[in-house]
Order: sequence, then C-alpha cells, then structure tokens
Amino acid sequence: MTAVCASLLLLLGTCACTGGEDEQVLRIALPVDVTATDVNGDGGVYTQLVRRWEEQNPGWDVDILWLSPRADEQRSQLAVAMQTDPASYDVVLIDNQWVPEFSERSWIRAVDTEHDDLAWNGFLSRAQQAVCHLDRPWAVPLHMDVGLLYYRADLVDPDDIAEAIEADDANSWQELLELAGEVRDEHGLPYGYTGQFGNYEGLTVNALEFLLHDAAGPDGGQELFIGEDDGACATAVATSTEFGGLRPLEDEFTHGRAGESVIPASALEETETESLNRFRDGDVVFMRHWPRAVPQLQADAGGTETLQEGLEWVGWGGKAEGAEPAFGVLPLPTAVLGGNGLAVTEGTRHPEEAWSLVRTMTDEDAQEDLHASGLLPARRSGYQLETGSSTDAHYWENLRKVIDQGYLRPRTPYYPYVSEVLRRHVHLRLHPTTPDPSFEDMSCELNAALEGIAVTDGSCESDS
Repeated sequence: MTAVCASLLLLLGTCACTGGEDEQVLRIALPVDVTATDVNGDGGVYTQLVRRWEEQNPGWDVDILWLSPRADEQRSQLAVAMQTDPASYDVVLIDNQWVPEFSERSWIRAVDTEHDDLAWNGFLSRAQQAVCHLDRPWAVPLHMDVGLLYYRADLVDPDDIAEAIEADDANSWQELLELAGEVRDEHGLPYGYTGQFGNYEGLTVNALEFLLHDAAGPDGGQELFIGEDDGACATAVATSTEFGGLRPLEDEFTHGRAGESVIPASALEETETESLNRFRDGDVVFMRHWPRAVPQLQADAGGTETLQEGLEWVGWGGKAEGAEPAFGVLPLPTAVLGGNGLAVTEGTRHPEEAWSLVRTMTDEDAQEDLHASGLLPARRSGYQLETGSSTDAHYWENLRKVIDQGYLRPRTPYYPYVSEVLRRHVHLRLHPTTPDPSFEDMSCELNAALEGIAVTDGSCESDS
C-alpha cells in the first residue's frame, strides 16, 4: 500500500519519512497531481503508476511526498531538501527546464539509455531533448505539455482563425488579437483573449511564446537565445533582439483605451485557474492554455451546475454544428513546451529499485494511463489510438505535431533566475502603472542571469 508521507508542507516532514538504510522503502517527490481526485494529490494517475510498481515488487513500499502545485515552489522545495539531505528522496519528478541545474549540482544521476527495459528510442525526440544536458539524459520523460489555442467554436470559424494566423506569419499574434477583438464586438463578449499573465512561471511561458515567434521571423532563421546548438546551454540573448514580440501585449495592456482592450487588465494577476474560469464562463473568445483543460471542459459539459451547462467539444479545428456553446483547439502561432521527467537522485540508498520504479512509471502501459487521464505522453505510442472517435484520433495526431514544432525553454543551469528576470521585466512593461524598463537593461540582466550573475548594483541601468 502506498504511504502518503506528507502534504504540501513536504519539506518540514521529510525527516519523519526517512527510515533506516535496510528498510525496503522508496521515497518519491511528486507535484500535486492535476488528475487527482483528492485535494492533497492522491487518487490520480501518478498514484496509480506507483501502486502498479508496488504490486510488481512485493515487500517494497513507496512513500509519496507531495510538492506544491506551483512550479516555482516545487523547485524551491526540492532544492532545500537536496541541499539538506541528498538522500531525502530516491526519485524526483522535475520540470524539464530544471535538468541542467540538477545535473550540474550533482543531485541526479545520468540515465542509462541502453537498458533493455527502458526502450529509450520509443520516446518523442522533443521529450529526449528536453531531459538532456551536455549530450546526456538526466531524467526519463514522463509526460509532455504544450500550449494550445482554445476557441469558441460557436462564435468563430476555425478557417478564419487559420487565415488570420497564417496570412502574415511575422505578425500572427497581432492578427489573432485583432480577430479576437472583432469576434468579441460581434457577439458582445467582455473580452477577446486571455492567457496566464500573472507574475509567476506562467508569465514566462506566455511571454516566450510571443518573443520566440518574433525572434524566429518568417524564415525561422533567427534566435532569441544563442549558444543552444547541439544540446549546449544558452549563453546569451541575441544582440539584435529588441523584444519586439512583446509589442502586441504592450499595446493591449498599456495603450488600449479603457474598456476596449481585447485582454482583460486583471489577467496581469491571473493563473491557469482564472483564465480557464473566464473561458468556461463565456467571457472570452480565445484562451491560451495547456491540453489538460480539454477534459476539464468536457467534464463541465456532462454536468448540470456549470454556466451554460458546459461547452460542447468539437475537437481539433472543429466547427460547431449549431448555436449551442462549443469549443475547439488549434495551434498557437508559437508554442512553448512543458513537461517533466523522473530522475534518480545521487543520494539514493536503493538505486536499482529506484531505476525500476522509474522504468515502470514511464513504460508503454504507463503512457496509456497518462493518455487516458488527459496528460500528454512522452512516448510516440501514446498518440496512436486503436479505439475512440475520429475526433479524438485527429486531436491526438495533431498534439504530437505541435509538440514536434514546440520550443523548449532556455537550456541553462540558471533557469530559475533567468525566468525570474524575464518575467520581472515583462511584468513591468505590461503593467500600465509602472515605468517601462529599457530593452537594453532587460537584455543586460538576462545575459547576466544566463551566467548565473545577479545584477544588484545598477550596472545594467542605461543612460536613456
């Protein structure tokens, strides 16, 4: 039986979970499971995968230590534990962008991709790249994530969306926001578009989707961060970067006339939860969100207590057949990838069993369970449907395509600080009550952050 050793206050209770060296107990740190039925994270697909390993390994127990649901806090919790006691955990589930840091701090072990039971070649190429640092994988991919564009299929034709995005590739975001405004006005909705613009990791992701699209340009030949070729880490911001991709957002938040902005001003304080609520309540035409919102919105449609009794699911690029509220998804102009992998810690006392747990939680059977729960598998096999509707098959086929085309976040052992610097500057630029920092300062501080340097002496302040 799986023992749930701690709640969200994980780190304070770590010592109580640590037994003697001879105990047949593994400790795994997991973020609160978004598929869970219990508020503490239990009852979801993560617990299901752990229990399967326990059934296959009689005499062994696994203590699950639940981390915060917020990525920023998860990394802090893990860092404190690793620094305090390297043997705090045997296995950790870490966001892909933390792999370089955890590797360089010697907190996790390199993956043996030649192990027969791992079937490394079955993982998506993007999933493999996401867990590598300096040409070596340091975690085994569990599941992926990618931003999607949700739209009200009863209000806007998907062909119009595709035309707006593809008509002028260099200005796809601007074209999309203009279409959002037109549809909002036509149907009398409060707003046209929303995303995750609160001052947390969600803002980093949303801003990168605008910035990377602008940096790539029509021919895809430019870069925002340089030095990432051949699996190496980002070393600097491209010298030609003026962060022009932020201009559509700046226009909305700082230059939009009162009451006429396509994006709600309060979105500057909102996360995934608030943006999803706006969409399900009928306040916006478009929403940027992760794929996990699809089953949540589908569940609404099966209930009787939600506004409009839920939105009908029309699938990838689907059209509404009538006037009833409906939603579909399409690719964003540019999408940033999420996802995570399971890593075995350097301090584990049970490395053989820890690797066995990781392999079981990432094998093909596990990927089917992840698929069924609405999470995006890391293996190619997880996107091959043998049963189900043609709508679902089309959806999963296109999910795999957008993952292949998605962008990884900057590869650097200093990612937490790079993210903090980026979103601090973006937040200041988007907030109408604060003075705009210069792009020169933003570039200077990001370059320093990529070298692990915190700028505190004003040395990045420009004369202008």
